Amino acid sequence: MNSRASATDFGGRAVREALLDSGVSNGDIEEAYVGNVAGTAQDQTGVIGQAVLREVGVTGIPITRVENACASSTCAFREAYKTVKSGSCDIALVLGVEKMSGVPTEVALKDMSGASDAQVEGAMGMTFMGVYGMRASTYMDRFGDVREELADIAVKNHANGRANPHAHLHLDIDREDVLESRRIAAPIRLLDACPMSDGAAAAVIAPGAVAEELVDDPVYVDAVEMSSGHYLDSDREYWREELDERVAKRAYDEASVGPDDLDIVEVHDAATIGELMHYEGLGLADYGEGAELVRNGDVMRDGRIPVNPSGGLKSRGHPVGATGVAQLCELVWQLREEAGPRQVEDPSIGLAQNSGGALLGEGGVSTVTILSTR
Repeated sequence: MNSRASATDFGGRAVREALLDSGVSNGDIEEAYVGNVAGTAQDQTGVIGQAVLREVGVTGIPITRVENACASSTCAFREAYKTVKSGSCDIALVLGVEKMSGVPTEVALKDMSGASDAQVEGAMGMTFMGVYGMRASTYMDRFGDVREELADIAVKNHANGRANPHAHLHLDIDREDVLESRRIAAPIRLLDACPMSDGAAAAVIAPGAVAEELVDDPVYVDAVEMSSGHYLDSDREYWREELDERVAKRAYDEASVGPDDLDIVEVHDAATIGELMHYEGLGLADYGEGAELVRNGDVMRDGRIPVNPSGGLKSRGHPVGATGVAQLCELVWQLREEAGPRQVEDPSIGLAQNSGGALLGEGGVSTVTILSTR
């Protein structure tokens, strides 16, 4: 959502909805983890978790803020999951919240450049669309022109987003609209890129036995994995999502599944080339063959492996610190078959991939979370 509301306002709304959905009262929450980056558009730059949770009566508990660029709230989710799994507490709350509107675009972009190497890349004016532009150029140098398939990814995600009442951009576009939109960082064009958004998302985590007493249709966490890049390899292959590969392998091993077992996937499509490269990094397609998933319709909402039925960052929006939990909320709604007109058919296993930041053109963090109905 983009509005004049404060992060405290819409963060509180997300928490209230999560508590109502879970059957948990505010007094049942034992710990809270909050994903937030807190840029210049956000007045409440510190103790954001305490400020939001005070509004819904969740006080007097440990509240931890987690910052990891665009993956902040997934990393907060991972911390909450590990805390509950360890037995340290029974019920934990995860909140992702971010206010990005209300400042000039150049101010917001300068702020976001701090999620790169601020002393080198940020000082040179590097933006994330610049990074995606270089990745797209490198990918197409190796595998050929995929600009039409990238445009089709944008069209797909906006079509999905029009069925999502939570989406920021409800646009009706076609391939030509994307290909003819303003160039941002060649070959990335305006309609290849996600918007900067305000928003919040929240989730409640509990042990399986506790969750089964609270709700009739709990969704189970089968894996939450994350890692950082290496940054020291002078022979990095920018056409390849090596970080995704490593994290996804650990998540698949933890959950005892593989890419062919997935029924629904949400990926970090800050730019359309990101979605295409994540197909390959997650093993949904071999390297150089991700475009085939688009051409064949495999990643459509009614395809073999629906990707971003929420509309993704491209349409749902990208409120940086909230994006990861927003992806997980979409998986929960889909696995419960509560997604309305964007519902995929009979899903039982879903995966969310969430990226954050970049150093020397390599991802700062990638996370892979696998949820299921068991």
